[in-house]
Amino acid sequence: PLFKLQRVEISGNERVSFEEILRVADIEQGTTLWQVNNRILKKRLERMPLIKSAQVSYVFPQALAIDVKEKEPLVLIPYRERYLEVSKDGTILGAVDGMGEDLPLITGIVIDEPFIGQKVDEGDIIYLEEILETISTMSSQELSFFSDFKVEDPLNLIVYTIDGTEIWLGTENYREKLEEVPRVIMEIKRQKGEEPGYIDLRVSHFPSNP
Repeated sequence: PLFKLQRVEISGNERVSFEEILRVADIEQGTTLWQVNNRILKKRLERMPLIKSAQVSYVFPQALAIDVKEKEPLVLIPYRERYLEVSKDGTILGAVDGMGEDLPLITGIVIDEPFIGQKVDEGDIIYLEEILETISTMSSQELSFFSDFKVEDPLNLIVYTIDGTEIWLGTENYREKLEEVPRVIMEIKRQKGEEPGYIDLRVSHFPSNP
């Protein structure tokens, strides 16, 4: 019959399989295009842990097109001998053997038995969501100045520069503070003639120790 669904076209998926998307879509055999509620199907697909957004459209006369946008890795978290890929919203997307993706490193988080689709439990680290949001707004050039972000202390995010300077950032205003780091280090080097050992940006006068 005309408009009876004959096929489903799926695009944009790399981590999520064709079969998994079909299973979640749950479109019954023999369904007509008019029986498919695009809005409900879209919401169903966007509840999948690795899917950021989905678009559903009719391909007349007998097909349905599903285009998904998957979440992208934002940071890496060390786990045993590998690194977990984690998205902006804290979802574990997969694991890689090395740091070749040029993504920022988050240290200090202990994950016992991670699995794909799991949300990283921030526990006592109340600022984890904010630092992920901050990192997502930074360019690769800005991030290249830092080696890793240590979230072990619930009251103080610690960041290390490529040259080994330890930066104390506290629990807020990360974007503004991280933007200041290169300038502050340059000023300290100008005054003292050497790379500072640490800089405390929790306060306005920026104490440091060479």
